[in-house]
Amino acid sequence: MKQATLSSSKKKAWKQFSLYIRSRNSLDGETAQCITCLRWYPIKELQAGHWLPGRHNSVLFDERNCHEQCYGCNVMKKGNPVVYYHFMETKYGKEVMEELESKDRELSKLRIYDFQELEKKYKDKLDKLDKLM
Repeated sequence: MKQATLSSSKKKAWKQFSLYIRSRNSLDGETAQCITCLRWYPIKELQAGHWLPGRHNSVLFDERNCHEQCYGCNVMKKGNPVVYYHFMETKYGKEVMEELESKDRELSKLRIYDFQELEKKYKDKLDKLDKLM
């Protein structure tokens, strides 16, 4: 059996996390709404877009910082930041936004084991979503 690397473990964890983020607000298990343009897309076509940009481990896997977005909003409009800001303010409030901003400045070093735990956590969450559909 091939030994896990930090990179492969992070990639596997991200795959499960991203699928969970794109699926958690789906009403039918097939489609979900982009939180910034409000259009409906197949889950496979959506992306897990971060409110705070960058790939810092401290907020990379924080569910409050990541939501389903279409390619147009997440990539072409660079996250559609003004609309995303208002979404965050409405959904979570300034206190959580400030907490995430503070957390984003923290250094967080994750190990292979941490990524494996995240992968398992989000596989389990996806299984629970599947059972609800």
